[in-house]
Amino acid sequence: MTDVQRRHTAQTTTGGPVVWILSKGEMYEGGTIVGVFLDRDLARGAFTTEAQTIQNTFSIDNIEQCDDGAIRVEGGCDWVDLVPHTVVTAHAIDA
Repeated sequence: MTDVQRRHTAQTTTGGPVVWILSKGEMYEGGTIVGVFLDRDLARGAFTTEAQTIQNTFSIDNIEQCDDGAIRVEGGCDWVDLVPHTVVTAHAIDA
């Protein structure tokens, strides 16, 4: 089993597979999805690149990391974030 398969198996034990969504945008203007990654570590390079584009234009005003591993960088009116999302793999059955 590869490292990616092991991480994927570990992530699916809590209700469904988890993907990491990298987004960027401007405050009050919305944002766009830059990429979707199977693993947080796979997104590291793309996240760093996007965060550096903020730093090239503005100073970094805020860096925030949540308990679930999500991370957000803000500078001026721009932001970039990497957030975990559980993938829905079946319809929920209401009891």
